[in-house]
Amino acid sequence: MERGKEMAGITYFCAEEIAQKSWMIKNVGGSTPAICYLVEGRDYALLIDSIIGIGNLKAFCETLTDKPIKLVNTHAHSDHVGGNFHFDHCYMHPLDVGFFQTSCVGISKEQVFEFAKNVAPEEFREKMIPDDNFADWKPMKVFLVNDGDVFDLGDRKIEVVYVGGHTAGSIVLIDHKTRIAYAGDACNGNTLLEFENSLPVVSYMKNLLHLKEHQSEFDMMYGGHEVFDASILDEAIETVAKVIAGTDDKYEKTGMMGTPVFYAAAKIENGYARVDGKRFNVSYVPTNVYGPEETKQVIAAE
Repeated sequence: MERGKEMAGITYFCAEEIAQKSWMIKNVGGSTPAICYLVEGRDYALLIDSIIGIGNLKAFCETLTDKPIKLVNTHAHSDHVGGNFHFDHCYMHPLDVGFFQTSCVGISKEQVFEFAKNVAPEEFREKMIPDDNFADWKPMKVFLVNDGDVFDLGDRKIEVVYVGGHTAGSIVLIDHKTRIAYAGDACNGNTLLEFENSLPVVSYMKNLLHLKEHQSEFDMMYGGHEVFDASILDEAIETVAKVIAGTDDKYEKTGMMGTPVFYAAAKIENGYARVDGKRFNVSYVPTNVYGPEETKQVIAAE
């Protein structure tokens, strides 16, 4: 069942129930491909990520559930935390908090609105106004979660699994009631390890193997941009092992930051898919395959 909500004459969100009391939420109108999820329990509801910040996500979630809502982020990239700022708190792995505070906090409502107008379909732009559907990205309470922590919703438990790689503090959340792993960007068809806050490839491999220990606990991986069955994890381990061994395709592309990166598996010409038909792929910087990995927080002057 799909549901939409009109605000200021614009339908900013739609929701689809993917399992019992579990909704996939997207911005509508083609404004962003990012996905977040709302899971309702007996005592409270858990919002997993908050996408890009276009529309009042808190108000929309309150049309789906009448339970109190807690918010957890799978990682701190802006397309997963943009809607945080209509809430008074979030939960996050400690290794991503510094990036969140320095890279996301401090963006004005007016900047968010201008970005929204630039990416929204033309028919949306004339209706959009900088109203309560947009918020300043201001400091907020951040509660820490670590590997093994559990969100106990009363009649369902959602376990935190640390899978650092895409960012140092990336996590996956396993709903044991529905056998769904909410994976953020930890393992998908375009897993990017090319950022300043990404871990070395060998560290990512260690964390994939840790997730593998939980693979029998979930059937599906609902990610921040794509949905896969649990077997994508096996493709990920196979592909990343080739990078570490130096036997991957080393398919060179321009990365999101405008610098050269390698993809482990060759892609079809001018396309997204792998040439060999498999699903998982990973981008990386050749100098960041083996490390070093920061195991402690480094507090610098700037």
